[in-house]
Amino acid sequence: MLIDSTHKRWIVVTLLLAVVAVAVYLVAAWLTPGGLSGGSLIGLWYGLAGFGLMLYAAALSLLRRVPSWWWLGARKTWLRGHIWLGLLSGVLIVCHGGGRWGGPLEQILMAVLYLTLGTGVVGLALQQFLPRLITRRIPDEAPYEQIPHLCDAMRRHADARVAGELAKKSSGQDDPAGLKKFYDTKVRPFLARRYDRSSSLAHPLQAERDFSRARALPGMAAYAETLDQLEKCCDERRQLAEQERLYLWLHGWLFLHVPLSLALLVLGLVHAVASLYY
Repeated sequence: MLIDSTHKRWIVVTLLLAVVAVAVYLVAAWLTPGGLSGGSLIGLWYGLAGFGLMLYAAALSLLRRVPSWWWLGARKTWLRGHIWLGLLSGVLIVCHGGGRWGGPLEQILMAVLYLTLGTGVVGLALQQFLPRLITRRIPDEAPYEQIPHLCDAMRRHADARVAGELAKKSSGQDDPAGLKKFYDTKVRPFLARRYDRSSSLAHPLQAERDFSRARALPGMAAYAETLDQLEKCCDERRQLAEQERLYLWLHGWLFLHVPLSLALLVLGLVHAVASLYY
């Protein structure tokens, strides 16, 4: 999600609430002999409020599974709340602990909290510039889920093109100019679903050199148009690979953020139960 003018109110309110929460806690701690602890009345209220905001932030993943529940509000509103109230929950939890790490469970809980907030901030930052970078660097952007199918279709097209050329111009010989060898050993493996970064065709300058050498082979002039098409296919495959790489950065952080968020909720619940009974 892009941070635009629609987030201004959320940012202002979140900052005000965070400042007020910290100020109230510091004043209360100063007025309380020995300071506040997580088990004090104020500390408990901060803990409950912080955990409640965590539950709200986690509810976004549930909302995605029930898009028909329109009465819960717009998904964009929940997403903005997930970002800013999620950050506010971190402030409240830190106040709840009084800035102390506590025992082993509390130390793990605080470490998971910081990691969850950190991965969320990183993911939010990536979403601000990576989509623009993808649009700028990849002129013909394709739907990410369709990239494997596009690779298959491109290779089938190249197979048919080379086979057709050889059938027309081989004059009964197997491969007079070496087109089939060049295609089978260099081009075809590069057009596979699994991108081969070690291939010389993965680098534009080296690919240009390889195709120039292929064009210079005796008899290859007859296949000039086919070589142009194959070179274009390799260029498109590099663009698809670049898109895959950028999309991995754009969405890969979720593989850390989501498990950490779940672990944070479980550990928070364990901490609350343990605090009540022990």
